[in-house]
Amino acid sequence: MMDANSFVDYYKIMGVKPDIGPEELGRRFHRLAKRYHPDNPQTGNRDRFDLLVEAHNLLKDPAKRSHYDGLYNQIVGTQQTYATSSTGGDTVGQDVDIQSRLLTVFYSRRRHNIREPGVPEVELENIFGCRIENLEFHLWYLKAKRWIERLENGMYSITVEGIDHVNSEHHRKATTMLLMDRSHDGDDID
Repeated sequence: MMDANSFVDYYKIMGVKPDIGPEELGRRFHRLAKRYHPDNPQTGNRDRFDLLVEAHNLLKDPAKRSHYDGLYNQIVGTQQTYATSSTGGDTVGQDVDIQSRLLTVFYSRRRHNIREPGVPEVELENIFGCRIENLEFHLWYLKAKRWIERLENGMYSITVEGIDHVNSEHHRKATTMLLMDRSHDGDDID
């Protein structure tokens, strides 16, 4: 099954919102499939068609869609505002989470569109549900660490160092989970 590093926004591919019902999803798929089918001489596009089929197959299956929606909400979020609140809380933990999500967005874009890896500010505003000013600290930090860069066209993109960081964090988390699982193995011994 898909994980954060291989995440694909199937709702965006289908051009629909996450709350779409099964009937409307089917109608939307059939319209787009006709347009992008490789046999269509005017608008056929094999890669786009294959992505549509993949998206539709996952989203039409209730169990797969439920699992996917959990990952979708974790990565894309549900229009949350990440402005620092005056009520305090775990600001550092929130910042680490935002920076991790930003890197995941940049990683995913680079992974799935190597020739055009840039993410525009307006897309970041849509994903995070806030103005770009609320993300400036995080973008500054990621740039200072050389995990992202600003491209000539003004968009942001992950760097090789950023990919290495994402990979090492994934490995670290997997190792931690493995160690935690092993620490519970002896719990049942009397």
